[in-house]
Amino acid sequence: MTNSRNIYTIGIPGYWGTLTPPLQHLAAGDVVISHQFESLIRTNERGIIEPLAANFWEFSADRLTLRFKIDTSRRFSDGSYLGAADFKKAWEDGLRMTPISSNSSLSDGLANLKGFAKFKETNEIEGIRVIGNDVLELHLTKPVRMFLEYLAGQRFSVYKSSEGDIVGTGPYILREKDKELTLTPNQYYVEEAPKLKDVRIVVAPPPEALKKLKSGEIDALLMAEMADIPSCGKESGEIMCTDGQEGRHVLINLNGMPGRFFSDPKHRLAFQALVLKNTPLAEKAFSARSFTGDSQTFLKFQAGRISDEEARAIISEGEKHIGRFVEAAKKQPLYFAANAKSWQWVYDLLVATGVSLTKDSTWEFAGQGFWDLYYKTFTPDILPSSASIPDGDPDGLYHILGKNGAITSPIIQRESIAIALEEGRQIIDVSRLSPHYQIVSREILKEVPYIHVGYFYNRLAYNPKRLKVNEALIGRHNGNVMVFQPQ
Repeated sequence: MTNSRNIYTIGIPGYWGTLTPPLQHLAAGDVVISHQFESLIRTNERGIIEPLAANFWEFSADRLTLRFKIDTSRRFSDGSYLGAADFKKAWEDGLRMTPISSNSSLSDGLANLKGFAKFKETNEIEGIRVIGNDVLELHLTKPVRMFLEYLAGQRFSVYKSSEGDIVGTGPYILREKDKELTLTPNQYYVEEAPKLKDVRIVVAPPPEALKKLKSGEIDALLMAEMADIPSCGKESGEIMCTDGQEGRHVLINLNGMPGRFFSDPKHRLAFQALVLKNTPLAEKAFSARSFTGDSQTFLKFQAGRISDEEARAIISEGEKHIGRFVEAAKKQPLYFAANAKSWQWVYDLLVATGVSLTKDSTWEFAGQGFWDLYYKTFTPDILPSSASIPDGDPDGLYHILGKNGAITSPIIQRESIAIALEEGRQIIDVSRLSPHYQIVSREILKEVPYIHVGYFYNRLAYNPKRLKVNEALIGRHNGNVMVFQPQ
């Protein structure tokens, strides 16, 4: 079935879940809500913070107060104008909602504001002050180097309720029916109007995405790094791809909760050594995706990266424990749960090594229930996944491994790493960043919350007969519909 010439159907690899910004905790959801909601600031394609819903901002000399001048010319899709009070209400309302992930998604950014610890008692945050219609002041209990950058996240976008709907100031209005989204332009949007006027966003699971692109069922695929698209754009030109920078960590999470198999650190070290000795298997499995192998969490240009030689030495320490790990797993079979066939190589490697797996272990776990395993039930021992890569500052890792990280889980919490990340947030002198976050790098390789297999590069796939892209808009973060133009 092909699409109407006037409607563009865009696929995304997974269901987006909630459309309410503070509750969003899925990668697909982060991309989807960016069409309707805007934060105070944003990170541009060069990784630089620039204005969005705020025209201007400044820190006090002691970096304990951050003042924003709100762009009150911006309008919600119901026609009402944006004010500073809308941000305070959106954030505090978000904290009152029952979190979907294991932690409230706003905690990692707001935890250092005055009064945050007493929010459940006072029902407001003392450190969020509204001055007039256009000034928002944020008061911190202590300086936090990355505080400004966190406010660029989609979870901190402004929203409000209007006649039963949640409305935003972004380029589109989202309406959902039967797990499909219809996007129509926000007539009050103050920046350049979207090039695509009538858009549908549908779930295109990775195993089906290429077929849907070729048949014309979808015109493009967001987050195309999650799907196998062999020789994209290199042969017939039937499907084209645009690759950006490293966009996602490729991880194998290990459940180190008390009483679990991987609560034994030697088992974790052994598993890490076994997997990373076999990186060519990963490269082959992910050959139809934009993948590169790398055992380190921090990018090559980030503070905290240690030498490859030192990383290899730490990893190799686990080799002496592999035999012990295999024998222990024979007595206590491991539950392996993945949601893509491209993870079969890990399953096969474990079986070939003699590791016993439970009968319900699978690499084809389908549906939202997969993420319940990570956020709610914690049943798997081994759970491969991917996670977005923040720009620049190494504190961006906090959202995965920090005590109050937005997408962390008790499965991967390791005390020494959590403590080091909390300490790192207090560093103001940038010359101290590299040595401190090198400690974090070493602790990740020693404590093994996950095995860092490598990175997926940000990718968009599209039908060149229907669409073209503005490549200047493709950055480290997943692109959205705004990068597309009619052909």
